Amino acid sequence: MSPQRTAPPGGHPPLPSRAKGSLWAWALIGVGAVMLTLSGGYLAYGNLADRTLGDLNYSQPAATAEPGASGKTDGTSPSPSPAAGPAPAAFSLYPGPLLAFNTWGDPWTTAPVVDDSASLLRQYLPVSPSLLMPPGSAPTATTISIPSIEVEAVVQDLAVKDLGDSREYQTPDHVVGHIPTTGNPGETSSGWYFGHLESPLRGEGSVFRSLPLLPDMLRQGQRVFVELQSPRGSYLYEVYDTKVIPQNDLRITETAPSDIVLVTCVPAYKYDHRLLVTARLTGFKPAS
Repeated sequence: MSPQRTAPPGGHPPLPSRAKGSLWAWALIGVGAVMLTLSGGYLAYGNLADRTLGDLNYSQPAATAEPGASGKTDGTSPSPSPAAGPAPAAFSLYPGPLLAFNTWGDPWTTAPVVDDSASLLRQYLPVSPSLLMPPGSAPTATTISIPSIEVEAVVQDLAVKDLGDSREYQTPDHVVGHIPTTGNPGETSSGWYFGHLESPLRGEGSVFRSLPLLPDMLRQGQRVFVELQSPRGSYLYEVYDTKVIPQNDLRITETAPSDIVLVTCVPAYKYDHRLLVTARLTGFKPAS
């Protein structure tokens, strides 16, 4: 007679090796099913996110392309340019066109958007192209603010990292990074500024997390301003263009003289495109 297996005192009978193998097989099948579900969900999200990237493209109509302060040298404050707001014929019982898009969920308890651009512009002197400085002669920006999306951040020049066979700029860490080979505020050269949409792995902050909100704001007729502070004073820019491009198509080039370009990664959780937000210099406020 073959010896019988007995369970240890207070224990359970040992599982046959075939049963152990079956448990491992079912565990692997379960893990595979979870991985397959996650992969499928990520692909579906990626396809949906790619289809909505076009919503981040905005170009200001030609009729409002030039700011009211352009070329003024008489010492008066810049005058606001007309906003590309919704046509009155588009108004209906639902007051969506009259409200900020992020308040549509509760429109009846929300006040209409108040355009305070005129009061902001009155704080700044007009900028004459003849007063702009040559590239490399003005101090770098120290802070950036975008009031409409509550951005307040430090600006730092990005260092170049030597990777042995190549070099690249460091990534901004809880700051907005300025490409040091591009223009500084008040120069006759465009400046490029990079910030994270989010940084879940490196934990480097999410300074530009709200930058994708700007195209919808512009389409609703809101004016969006960017303020750059430097030792010389504060420079006011107005956003007039947003554009999405594949990450491999990103090239740091000259736009219109004295423009700035803000850059972040889109869409969330995929980050394979870049959102470029371009703003033109509108005014200058000397340091007190």
